Amino acid sequence: MLKSLSNFAKSFGIRAVLMGIVIGMALPLEANAETVDRVNGSKEAAAISSATAVAMRDAIQRQFNIDARLKGIGSVRMTIHLKLDRDGQIVGVPDVEASGGSESTRKSITNAGVRAVRRAAPFTMLPKDKYDAWKEVILNFDTSALTQ
Repeated sequence: MLKSLSNFAKSFGIRAVLMGIVIGMALPLEANAETVDRVNGSKEAAAISSATAVAMRDAIQRQFNIDARLKGIGSVRMTIHLKLDRDGQIVGVPDVEASGGSESTRKSITNAGVRAVRRAAPFTMLPKDKYDAWKEVILNFDTSALTQ
């Protein structure tokens, strides 16, 4: 199981959607990040470096713990929508959606994802001067690496 979790951590895919910016990251799986300006619908240039986005992804990966033997785990996709304060702490309760796999597997994975994000907070790697760009984050997780 540890080997599966290690492989999962190495290829854990996150697409971080940050309010008002587009970040192109060289990450495995879902390797891009984008957002749409909520006012006029336009996409804007990156306001946060890919290194910062990778640091956020890595912080969450280190905290992710799930049983790799769950049925259908490789077919589950999870999205966590976070609102953050200026210190990188989570504001309120993350909104989690999952698709694929069985209901019990989706529930286990989404609970593990929420726990990982909460344990990883605060996200101190986020530049305080660009708070308006990252105050709202959407993270997409692809669990297919667990089946490899």
